[in-house]
Amino acid sequence: MKTKPLLAIVLIALCLISCNIFSQLPCNVLVGYWQSSWGTTVRLKDINSNYNVINLAFLEADTDGSSDNNVVSALDFTPTSKTNLLADIPVLQAQGKKVLMSIGGASGSFKLSSASDVTTFVSKVETMIQTYGLDGIDIDLERPTYLTQTTGTISNPESHITNVISALQQLLTWYKSTYDKKMILTLVPEVAYTVGGLSSYMSSTYGVAYLPIIETLKSDIDLVMVQLYNCSGGSYGLDGKVYTEATADFIVSQTEAMIKGFTCVNSKGTYSGIDASKVAVCLPASSAAASSGFTSTANVKSALAYLRGTGSKPGSYTLKTTGGYPGLAGMATWSVNTDLDASYSYAINYASIFTSCLTTETEKIENNISVTISPNPAHGQITLNSSVAKGDVITIYNIAGIQVLQQKIVDQKTLIDVSFLPEGLYLLQTSGAIQKFVLE
Repeated sequence: MKTKPLLAIVLIALCLISCNIFSQLPCNVLVGYWQSSWGTTVRLKDINSNYNVINLAFLEADTDGSSDNNVVSALDFTPTSKTNLLADIPVLQAQGKKVLMSIGGASGSFKLSSASDVTTFVSKVETMIQTYGLDGIDIDLERPTYLTQTTGTISNPESHITNVISALQQLLTWYKSTYDKKMILTLVPEVAYTVGGLSSYMSSTYGVAYLPIIETLKSDIDLVMVQLYNCSGGSYGLDGKVYTEATADFIVSQTEAMIKGFTCVNSKGTYSGIDASKVAVCLPASSAAASSGFTSTANVKSALAYLRGTGSKPGSYTLKTTGGYPGLAGMATWSVNTDLDASYSYAINYASIFTSCLTTETEKIENNISVTISPNPAHGQITLNSSVAKGDVITIYNIAGIQVLQQKIVDQKTLIDVSFLPEGLYLLQTSGAIQKFVLE
């Protein structure tokens, strides 16, 4: 570290600036769905270190193995070892990683048909969050039985969709009042309920069910990860052509449609899109993870390079936005367990793609002196000196761009305990400054 300090400083600074450092999520995400009670067994604390957002799968409503008769009152989460899970979650959180509860799944989804269902859902989710000390929730509602809108549109959805929106709003409010921070909210919809709005068949059969949720809660949603698999008929891109799964074109076309937005057919309305920093590419970790849609490492890499503006066009689809989307959030996969069986090839591929979050704004780090840190290098504690940061919440990030500490500044001089952190280079961010320090 001491031989090339400037290089290390630049890399970490660039990563933090190029992503939204006010977000609770890491700089670039690798989301892994962890199968809690089936599949290859792996403890949460032992999964590949590249995974920085872990979604527990699932809080589900299935009690008898029949996927189309679920009711919200049956929602339950039954991990193989609750004791291990309760021990492991704080370990990951201490590393700056986020642990969420994924709700629903292919066989565990349900419908919120009434105000009473909303109340039951909110109560059960609150209990799960409190029991396991979670950072938020992931919504994985599936199956036409529970989602399809026959007459609903994006601007005027049917009641079971507005009930989902209402329930999520209540949970966001409750979490903020309970923990004094925002609840992380992610969505993992299937293609049919999102980009399927470009298809006459999909828009009428599935009713663009997720798009009203995204439109209404856009400012509260941290991540949207469309499942780019199990879509054997292919799906339209913004150019009006159909692209088939397991190809770079499918990844690029479907991802851009979610970012830019589109007008649905069958008078379902207009989806206005969502910022690329809230979009991750979600794929199966191996051919064993999904019935179809597994995409080769090379195709994933070429698609992500083109999407992020760092590579050439890998197929026939041409991005509507020249230069792509450098701020793309990252990747996600079903599942951690199947990735383990594949020697973590998905996680390793992610690491080779998102090696850093390069930008050209390093001078913003070096020139801002409204906050000073002493001593630097530090040994266990630092003192933050700033008259302008009083009342702010400071955030410290490690070399990987992962948040490792937050603390409110209550005076001009604030003592911060960093003794629990490993040696290395860190960035401290307030609303008005970013400063580097070394911990030895």
